[in-house]
Amino acid sequence: MSPRFICKPLALALLAGALSACSLQGTAPATSATSPNNEDWYQVRTDNELYVFDDYQVFRDFLATGKAPYLKDLEQQDKYGQSVILALRAEDQGKALEQIAAYRFLNVSLTPANPFYGEIRQDGVIYVFQRYGDMIDTINLREPIFRHTEIGSGPNGERVVYGMIKEESKPLALIEQFQARYKR
Repeated sequence: MSPRFICKPLALALLAGALSACSLQGTAPATSATSPNNEDWYQVRTDNELYVFDDYQVFRDFLATGKAPYLKDLEQQDKYGQSVILALRAEDQGKALEQIAAYRFLNVSLTPANPFYGEIRQDGVIYVFQRYGDMIDTINLREPIFRHTEIGSGPNGERVVYGMIKEESKPLALIEQFQARYKR
């Protein structure tokens, strides 16, 4: 058998092996360093600022103390004239904006996880969401399109407004999720 006939099948076999090895690399599970952090999103609106969070613990600590490990003023205002400030974990302070989930959610450039959880706090009201699109609609319209409201059911007696889909009579799973977060 001539070397020409042996080399061609051998080259094809090596090429196939290399291609399959490359395709296996792409199926490895994502590590926490590459995780999109797209399961939850939080906002706190004051008279002059909009604080945006992508980390639940930073959000909870901010609610308790008014402080976060790192506050990054974006030096821009939202459409309501509030200064936009990212409230971040200390380890996120050196990241580029495009790598910060809170910023990407704000700019509608990050696909949310399913399930998703979100909260907006403003004027003594807590808005709670199980769908990112409902949260964006509420930001734009200032009220959820479909909602269930509970007076005084927040952790400090706040009114809680749950975003819901038209077909729901009451968002029981979302209410349970909110109450579990605040141990009510």
